[in-house]
Amino acid sequence: MLDAAIFSLDLCALALLCAYRLRKSRLTKFARRATLGSHSQHDAVFALGRAIFTGVKRGRDPVFLTSWLAPLGASPTTILERGGCCSGIHRLFITSLDTLGIRSAQVTVYRRADPAAAHCLAQVALGTANILIDVDYGVWLQHPSGGPIDLAGLRSGAAPAIERFVLDRQAHYADSSRTRSAGYPDRDYYRFDYSLTRTANWAVSPLRRALYVLLYRVTNGQVDCLLLPPILEWPEMLLAVALSAVAVVFVAARACFTLL
Repeated sequence: MLDAAIFSLDLCALALLCAYRLRKSRLTKFARRATLGSHSQHDAVFALGRAIFTGVKRGRDPVFLTSWLAPLGASPTTILERGGCCSGIHRLFITSLDTLGIRSAQVTVYRRADPAAAHCLAQVALGTANILIDVDYGVWLQHPSGGPIDLAGLRSGAAPAIERFVLDRQAHYADSSRTRSAGYPDRDYYRFDYSLTRTANWAVSPLRRALYVLLYRVTNGQVDCLLLPPILEWPEMLLAVALSAVAVVFVAARACFTLL
């Protein structure tokens, strides 16, 4: 029975790894097509951002396999096909940039009045500079004195200037004829307290809030600045690693039983 469980776990993990490779290959084709004709990484980043803003619909992030796995988020290729919310849109952006060899990671901005209502951006490494891009709204953030601003700049309390990089195009919503233009609407919801910026939305659930308190103490506050690698944006990889870990535990348990 234990051997069968181990074999099943390993088989599922292998299937997930194969799915990851196939889906990443498809994402690579999308990213290269979207950035065709770009003469620099800077051009490629904004070309990809425009393609996602105008070509990927907005809506709820699709469920990965089952609702039980919703905390893992949606697969980037599923977001490409069916659309997603700000976290899913930036997951697609980050993983697509990764296929082009451009490093990026998620950044989360907060509102002090309602921290749970956070919004996701992406920090992109371009040469020696980091830039913050919101592909969901077709804007990028600049330092108030000019030039790019990064996570550290936001956390220092600098109020960024919001610049549109998508002009004369609109984003579409899933299962709807509604569209919206680039740029943040002039509403209180979008008046973020940028000094609260972190690298994840820790306020979205009681479990995450409790985990944040623990990690904040363990890392002496550095958890707010730890940028996740793009590989962790793939639920296929996260689940494959989890299943492999369970299989290792079963193997260890079998070894203990054998010794006994």
